[in-house]
Amino acid sequence: MRESVTHPAGTIRKLTRATVRGTALGACVVACLAEYIAAAAFGRLNDQNRPRILEKWSVRIMRCIHLQLTVSGHPPQEGLIISNHLSYLDILVFSSATSCAFVSKKEVRSWPAIGWIASLGGTVFIDRKRRAATQAIRPEMEAALSGGLRMVLFPEGTSYNGLELLPFYSSLFQPAVEVNAPVSAAFLAYHISDGDPSNDVCYWGDMTLFPHLMKLLTKESVQATVLFAPEVFHFTDRKEAARVMREQVERLRDEQRQSTLNRVEPAVQ
Repeated sequence: MRESVTHPAGTIRKLTRATVRGTALGACVVACLAEYIAAAAFGRLNDQNRPRILEKWSVRIMRCIHLQLTVSGHPPQEGLIISNHLSYLDILVFSSATSCAFVSKKEVRSWPAIGWIASLGGTVFIDRKRRAATQAIRPEMEAALSGGLRMVLFPEGTSYNGLELLPFYSSLFQPAVEVNAPVSAAFLAYHISDGDPSNDVCYWGDMTLFPHLMKLLTKESVQATVLFAPEVFHFTDRKEAARVMREQVERLRDEQRQSTLNRVEPAVQ
């Protein structure tokens, strides 16, 4: 049996890459937090300004960690954007694609770096362990949607490996139903040339944040693709909203996979 060989030069290269990117990431986080604090001190931190600061620093953080973004379609001007959920990187990706706020699980708030920035960026956090959690965040979501903000919602309720789409929680659509907010779909996918995105980029199951992030920073680069659907819906029933929007996200997933196959398949002679 042939034994695998660890090349010292390759190991050193990966450690150096992770160190440089980790340092740059830390510097961006500190600078972003400082801008939020300064904006609050001068009375400029409001619902409109929070997502713009998050957008600016998400672009810079992505550049630091070599996370590249391709956007297909156009984000809606306002309303609720429904997407699959894969990783802690999703917030950076969507913020770079368009100025927006988020609805996310409460655990994200305690994550170093991304969680802190997301909190200051106006993210609405939901406690999945409480039965009345959706009812508790309804006023915040309704106010944001009524004010014309874009909000990204991950109705699967947790991040997953990208190989399948989890069921959507219909209760999370109720605020959009109440204020008749426009609802549209998006789909997010990741690709890396030197690993498996299901485990090296997607963050799910019993993975822990720091080891996963350190491994991610050793990768040459990560490519993210976001597809925005052109259709906009208005719903009067949350269960119908969950069903229809899951179908929309699935459709975008199939389009993305077919597009990927078309790029890698050799031309027929």
